[in-house]
Amino acid sequence: MTVILLTGLGAIIWSLLTLIKFLKLGLVSKRHLDAILFLGSLSFFLGLLGQGIGLSNALNSIQAFPSVTQAAVAGGLKVSMIPPLTGAILFSIASIFWFIIRYINAKKLEA
Repeated sequence: MTVILLTGLGAIIWSLLTLIKFLKLGLVSKRHLDAILFLGSLSFFLGLLGQGIGLSNALNSIQAFPSVTQAAVAGGLKVSMIPPLTGAILFSIASIFWFIIRYINAKKLEA
């Protein structure tokens, strides 16, 4: 979960730094824009990977102890959704920043 937050917050911080650079210089390179999307999508991917690992461990535990209640399984599934949702939220925020900066940058290039 920490890695997901670090990559997602890294994307948001990189977005803010890119926006500051744009306001100072008036132009942003494609590399900076690509980094925003890469870090945001990495946080989402790591969330999905975390969910897969967590579900695999949970299924192994259920197999070892067959008397697991339905409430315990439902609770585990609910907890397993936290990493991908966190990654998706961070990716969405980074994507919004990416779109805004890209749009402003394209308008600046046209002028």
